[in-house]
Amino acid sequence: MDRNTIIGFVLMGAVLVLFTWLGRPSEEQLAEQQRYNDSIAAVQQKKEAEATLIAETAPTTLPLTEMSDSALIAERMRVFGDLAQATSGTEETLTLENDSISISLSTKGGMIVSSELKKYKDYRGENVRLIREGEAEFNYTFITNTNRIINTKDLFFSPQRVDDKTIRMSLITENGRELAFVYRLTDRYRVNVQVENKGFEQVIASNAFYLDGQIKLPIYQNEKSRKTESNYSGLAYEHSSGDVEKLNTGKDVKEDISGSVKWIAFRDMFFSTIVYSDLGLESVSLNSKLNSDENHLKMLESKFVLPLGKTGEAQPMLTMYLGPNDYSLLKSIDTDMGRDTQFAKIVDMGDWFRFINIWLVIPVFNFLETMFSNYGLIIFLLTLFIKLLLSPFTYKSFIAQAKMRVLRPQVEEINKKYPGDDNMMQRQRATMELYKRAGASSLGGCLPMLLQMPFLIAMYQYFPTSINLRGESFLWASDLSTYDDIIHLPFEIPFIGSHISLFCLLMTITQVIYMKISQANQPDAPGMQAMKLMPYMMSIMLFVFLNQNASGLSYYYLLSMLISIAQTGVFRLAINEKKLLAQMEENKKKPMKKSKFMQRLEEMQKQQMELQKQQKRK
Repeated sequence: MDRNTIIGFVLMGAVLVLFTWLGRPSEEQLAEQQRYNDSIAAVQQKKEAEATLIAETAPTTLPLTEMSDSALIAERMRVFGDLAQATSGTEETLTLENDSISISLSTKGGMIVSSELKKYKDYRGENVRLIREGEAEFNYTFITNTNRIINTKDLFFSPQRVDDKTIRMSLITENGRELAFVYRLTDRYRVNVQVENKGFEQVIASNAFYLDGQIKLPIYQNEKSRKTESNYSGLAYEHSSGDVEKLNTGKDVKEDISGSVKWIAFRDMFFSTIVYSDLGLESVSLNSKLNSDENHLKMLESKFVLPLGKTGEAQPMLTMYLGPNDYSLLKSIDTDMGRDTQFAKIVDMGDWFRFINIWLVIPVFNFLETMFSNYGLIIFLLTLFIKLLLSPFTYKSFIAQAKMRVLRPQVEEINKKYPGDDNMMQRQRATMELYKRAGASSLGGCLPMLLQMPFLIAMYQYFPTSINLRGESFLWASDLSTYDDIIHLPFEIPFIGSHISLFCLLMTITQVIYMKISQANQPDAPGMQAMKLMPYMMSIMLFVFLNQNASGLSYYYLLSMLISIAQTGVFRLAINEKKLLAQMEENKKKPMKKSKFMQRLEEMQKQQMELQKQQKRK
């Protein structure tokens, strides 16, 4: 083996050792992995215990209704042990409410069975209900130290109304051990659920000392457009790392999440139920299924492990939010909780241009709301503010268009001087030379217009999910958060629907007019005839996109186009085109140093012309 080969093997060994050392997990990662493995092992152990219990009890368990009283008591003792007394009772419903929400708790299961928002109506005119009795499910499962599997939904809790905002639900064994859930309505839409443990570590198996939570919530149709509402409804969660993820809303989705989760959100288009734990939720699995029945959009389900503390130790506290997807409200809750929660991220406002909505649109909108109650006027003032903010860019774009317009006669002379495809390179070079010497650019109006695009996209993402517009009327639109179907069709058009939105139709017509005005008096370049079809193509595309969208959005675009047309008229009056042409003629007299790019471009054009001449000779 020669010297170079030995050195090569030594270096490869060193690289292998280095990568092994760099790739080893940190102590935090090892601890996190161990916690995850422990939770998986505990869940697996629970499943095995369930299978064992079912196998043991199935042959001997009879329907409770077919048993005598003594046999019934004995059977309950066999299945539920010390919790047998909690299997019988009378179901009662207790209510926590304020001016904004009414929440009902049942002694059967000790959980929330309904929630009704008093200030919001669905499209049928009824109060929005996020949780409906008999359809939603909140349940905790645990394994006892006698290997019994207990579901809290099967047990009766002892209720205690502490005060008008607090209800305590207690699960008490025959030996006086207690597991309690204390519900406290803290503000308009927030409920704190404090878990209390008094000796229950003597009931739950020591190797599975946790509650296995299951939540099933149907998403009901609250808005007029079922398809649009479904597109914005689904599950979301915040990982312990701080990343907020939203599950795909267009299909059935199932996801198992590794590590700890701060909160889980059951989202509708305008409302959400959020479940947060200060100690984190472990072994979370999420499941979203599309529904085709008349009243439900989806069935959302979550399973998780809620760790418990022994008597005297810290116990988990859940915070439940049941209310509107109001960014300002959710942001204030994030600040109030002070635990780096990000509830506000469940509000759909886009990703790339979300910052425009957060830092500009929402503050201005909220400010205007304090001064005016007419949302049509508020949208008009918001549109005017944004157009004025962008007016310097609009003015630069118009100046660039004006320069192109006054140079049109000279461009036409160049086209006559170099006609046909054979002279295309010469014609382009002469035109570019004219623009450069005059201080004009065919692309001069593009950059200012591109700078306005983020605002148009941000508005497209803000209006459809703005809770501020929901239920607000203006002119013929009864609700600015959905389409204004003033024209109904006896048939359905693909991608458009069975209606025509009047605001959308007016916006489309105005779009065509504005784009034709913008193209008027522009130089006609050969091969650019197809551009004349652009106003119609873009307008049709916008109509398809917006006809089933929020009428407030179409109204905003309509106002934006009208203001742009007005700006065009004002700028044309303000700009003296003769003076502008004279200024460009003066620019042409000034000696101009060619840039390296232009020099290279001209050299390439000369080479192309020489090549064309050689081909003609052949």
